[in-house]
Amino acid sequence: CRSGHRGVQAAVIALFTGGSGSGKSEMAESYACRLAAQKKPLYYFATMRVWGEEGRTRVEKHRRQREGKGFATVECPSRLPLGVAGGVILLECLSNRLANAMFGDKDSAPVGLILSELDALAEKNDLVVVTNEIFSDGAKYDAETAQYIGNLGLLNQKLARRAQLFVESVYSIPVVHKGTLQ
Repeated sequence: CRSGHRGVQAAVIALFTGGSGSGKSEMAESYACRLAAQKKPLYYFATMRVWGEEGRTRVEKHRRQREGKGFATVECPSRLPLGVAGGVILLECLSNRLANAMFGDKDSAPVGLILSELDALAEKNDLVVVTNEIFSDGAKYDAETAQYIGNLGLLNQKLARRAQLFVESVYSIPVVHKGTLQ
């Protein structure tokens, strides 16, 4: 993950989305590693609150995936740590961060809070964000879940506008909607 040197570039915001099991995390991780090849520190911001055996299994899968690649893991299911500077941050994932803000921390304005966190981090770091595509099932949901889906859609839209790179993973095939995946 830490080979090569391409010189200094301005901070990057990259957004990776896709359905569950689509390969988006692997794509985002690979991209973050390429950015870190510029000799920048590499951080993995883990936003998932672990509940039960399924959650532990998912966390272990992601840890094995990152093993030996130079990531410093920062567990941050609530607020994102804003003191990090000069590195590459892989945020896994925006969907969990929003769920934690809305349902765990009961933040009154989660979209604004999370966007301010992301903006603050992007001022001093390259930021690679993983999010989920959960908008295509056509199902009817209760009001609380519908609000979550609406908020995630809003966050994804606003972040996609800020991003230099926006990639959707479709069955592990990258579909680049904005920018260039190098």
